[in-house]
Amino acid sequence: MVRLTPPDEYFNHQVSYPHAMVGSSDPSWRERYWISIQDVENKDVVLSIGIGQYPNQDVQEAFVALSCEGKQHNLRLSRALAPDSHIMKVGPLTIEVVEPLEELRLTLEPNPSGIEFDITWSGRMEPTLEGRHFQVSRSKVTYDAVRYVQVGRAAGTLTAPNYAATLTPETWWGERDHSWGTRPLPRAQGAPPGERPEWKMLMFCPLQLPDFGLHFYYYEAEPGRPVHLSAAFSKPIGAPEGESEDLIVGVDHDLHWVEGAPAATLAGGRITLTLDSGEKLDFDLTAHPGRAHLRGGGYEGWNGWYQGHWKGENSLEHDVWDLNDRDNFYRYAKAGSDHLVEVRHNGQVGYGVMEYMVLPGYGRYPEAIPPKPAKAKARDE
Repeated sequence: MVRLTPPDEYFNHQVSYPHAMVGSSDPSWRERYWISIQDVENKDVVLSIGIGQYPNQDVQEAFVALSCEGKQHNLRLSRALAPDSHIMKVGPLTIEVVEPLEELRLTLEPNPSGIEFDITWSGRMEPTLEGRHFQVSRSKVTYDAVRYVQVGRAAGTLTAPNYAATLTPETWWGERDHSWGTRPLPRAQGAPPGERPEWKMLMFCPLQLPDFGLHFYYYEAEPGRPVHLSAAFSKPIGAPEGESEDLIVGVDHDLHWVEGAPAATLAGGRITLTLDSGEKLDFDLTAHPGRAHLRGGGYEGWNGWYQGHWKGENSLEHDVWDLNDRDNFYRYAKAGSDHLVEVRHNGQVGYGVMEYMVLPGYGRYPEAIPPKPAKAKARDE
C-alpha cells in the first residue's frame, strides 16, 4: 500500500513518489542519526545513541549504549516503519528536531534496561557536509551515501542502574551525524560472500576546540595510500561569513596503542593535516577511558540482532556488558567504538571521539591487531 504522510504536504520531494518511499528499491537504503555525548570533566562516561529507518525493509530501529563505571548498558529497539515513517520514535526513545541543524531533544522513557534520559543536544559549530562516499563490490554498488557531521554540547538528565548525572554544556560535549543512502546490510542467507574491503585502516573523528570544529573520515588501503578522505573545518553557528575556508587535502597519522589490550585500544598520537596551501597543522590526541562500543547497538550484529533486518512490529532487548571481562572484550570492541579523545592544537584544548579500525594486512600498528581470543572466536563462528 502507498501511503501519504505529513511531509507530503510540503515542497520537499526529490522523486515522483510519496515521501514514505525512496528513489531506490535497494533493501540497504537507509537514513540514520548517530549521536555521541561524553563527560569531558571525568572523562569516563560515553553515551551513544542511534536511530535509523530502512524504507524498503519497513523497519525503524534505534539503540542506546551507555558506558560508565566499567559496564556498558545496551538497549536495542525496532518497530514497523509504516505508517509513521515521519516520526523518529521507537518504543521508549524519541528524537525531536527542535531547530533544524541546531537543536535536538532526546528522550528515553522508563524501560527494562533502566536507562532514562531527557537531553537537549545543541549544535555549537555549523554542520560539515562530507563528500559522497561510493564503493562497488562484485559489480554492485554497496556504498553510495552522504552525511553531515556536527559538534555541540548537551544539557539535561541521565540515569541508569547505580548511575545518575546532570548534564551541563560546560562538561558534556557531543557529536552527531545524519547520513542517507545505500550502505551494506549484514549478509543474508543465500547471498554471495562479501569481498574483503580495499581499506585496511579507518578513522572517523569529529573534534571541537574553542574556536572551531574539525572532522575527518579517512580510509587507507596501506600506509600512505588513502582510498577515501572527507575532511573539513567548521565555524561557530552564527559566525559572520569570512574568507574562503582552507581545504584539507591530506591526513597523516602517528598513533600509539595500549600494549596488551584485548582489542585495539588507542592511547594517543598526532594527526597532521595538509591544507591545499601546503601548510601543515598538527593535532595531538590523548585517549581517555570513556568508550562506548557500537556492537551494543547491533553494528556487525549481536547475538542475532542485525541492523536493517525485520524484527517484528515492536521489539526491545537489552543487556549489560562487563568491560573488564578480557575474554569477551574482543567481541564487544570488534565493530568499533566511540572513544573519547582530548585534542590539543596551538595552545587550545578540545574534545571529540575517534572511531578506528585496523585490519590484518595493514603495514603499520601491528600492536592494534591483538590475537583473537579462542573464546570469542568460537562464539563468532
